[in-house]
Amino acid sequence: MSDIIKIGGRSSLLSRIQILSVTKALQEKNKSKVFQTVFRESAGDKDLKTPLWQFAGQGIFTKDLQEDLLSHKIDIVIHSWKDMDLRERKDTILVPILEREDVRDVLLFKRNKWIAAPTEITILTSSPRREHHIKDFVKSYFPTPINSFQVKIESVRGNIQTRLRKYLEHENGGILVAKAALDRILSFDDEENQIPELKEVKQLIRETINLSLFMVMPSSIFPSAPAQGALCAEIRKEDKHLESLLREITNKNAENTATQERNILSQYGGGCHQKIGVSVLTRDYGQITFIRGETEDGKTLFSKELSGIPNFSFNKNETWPPNAKMAARQRERLTYTIPKDVDVFVSRGYAFPLDLSVNPTNQILWSAGLSTWKDLALRGFWVNGTCDGLGESEPPLIDTLLGRKTKFVKLTHVDSDKQNSIYPVISTYFVSAPEIPVPFDTSNIKVAYWRSGSEFDIVTKRFPELLDVIHFVGPGSTFKKIKQVIGEEAAKTRVFVSLSFDSWVERYIKP
Repeated sequence: MSDIIKIGGRSSLLSRIQILSVTKALQEKNKSKVFQTVFRESAGDKDLKTPLWQFAGQGIFTKDLQEDLLSHKIDIVIHSWKDMDLRERKDTILVPILEREDVRDVLLFKRNKWIAAPTEITILTSSPRREHHIKDFVKSYFPTPINSFQVKIESVRGNIQTRLRKYLEHENGGILVAKAALDRILSFDDEENQIPELKEVKQLIRETINLSLFMVMPSSIFPSAPAQGALCAEIRKEDKHLESLLREITNKNAENTATQERNILSQYGGGCHQKIGVSVLTRDYGQITFIRGETEDGKTLFSKELSGIPNFSFNKNETWPPNAKMAARQRERLTYTIPKDVDVFVSRGYAFPLDLSVNPTNQILWSAGLSTWKDLALRGFWVNGTCDGLGESEPPLIDTLLGRKTKFVKLTHVDSDKQNSIYPVISTYFVSAPEIPVPFDTSNIKVAYWRSGSEFDIVTKRFPELLDVIHFVGPGSTFKKIKQVIGEEAAKTRVFVSLSFDSWVERYIKP
């Protein structure tokens, strides 16, 4: 066995960053060993014209490297895990490594096209999955009036800097890229100056972002390529000593989520030609799986599932709100001011002012969920992203993109739970107590769904016996509050998350 362990991969800037990151992690765990990096172009790096989906099953980014591995020119190959085909390997094995980066895609859109857009917009991408997702997305989540424009798709290939330059040179539109690629490049600290062009590429990315509006695409309706943002190492099967080394830098959550996503894709054939996105998120209240796309035989896929919740079943007369229908509440706007130097988190569309300009600024506009995003887009506002209905504790993770720390304030109603809020609260409207039918017999109630902490407080103070039922709530500050009131131990069997009221009704309430 050689004293030098050769770690190889593609020669693109992003690949070199990934390889150097892995090498550093291995070196920290194995200070007595010598690691050497080897970079080379793959077939996919040389052919920048053919759309990726036309190479389906050919391993254009991996085949050359695998041949080097099997001929012992290198000992470990570092891959973006999403590039790896789903077939069973005969002579090599894959080992998941390092923490996973943000799985989401990001859309960049030229600021000047916001002001003077033509009647059509062009989105650059070579991914059938992104093309499938974006056409519907524009209609509901782009601001008025550009949400009504015709969407054209143009293929774009090359490393991240090549694609960004093509986007900047293009007359009209935007580009979709993996957020993980931008984050990895912008956050990489090249202390030893191993990548001479890194500073120039960082500057290009920063200038591109400054010239652009951006949207971080929500996983629930724009799920990523399986294993996007995750890395794996490929080694020869017989090299058990290398597997042991690599397992020391395996991140279990990254391994579990990426593996599950790839397993789901394998049910539909797999490959980069597929129009299917899969994102698996692990949270302390359960595991969320988002699937969206279209199979090769034209079947539409669209599902959102939360696992880890007991299988309950209730009748409509056993629920709060009564008959499993949202209790009506009245709203009234308040007088308030929003500081100019803050970013804005909007709890619901009604919370956002009516009289603000629709021109985007350097402030970030983030929505609690998709219905709020739709409301704001319809009014002409550019929304940068969303918590996807998973609660405000779901972090935006955009400081690296922005090149600064975000400074959010939360716009919500006057009785919002300020103690459990992640952000400083600005009260923008008053909301009345939920309407309670007369008569209302609580003795039948076995389960409750709470839209907010204030609703929980109002109803349970009037009917304290409802504290003893099974509680469902969306993830976020209200979930945290109700667990505190019920008690952590009791909450384990009586307080659960549902991704939305509608999904709660569909899953747990008998028709």
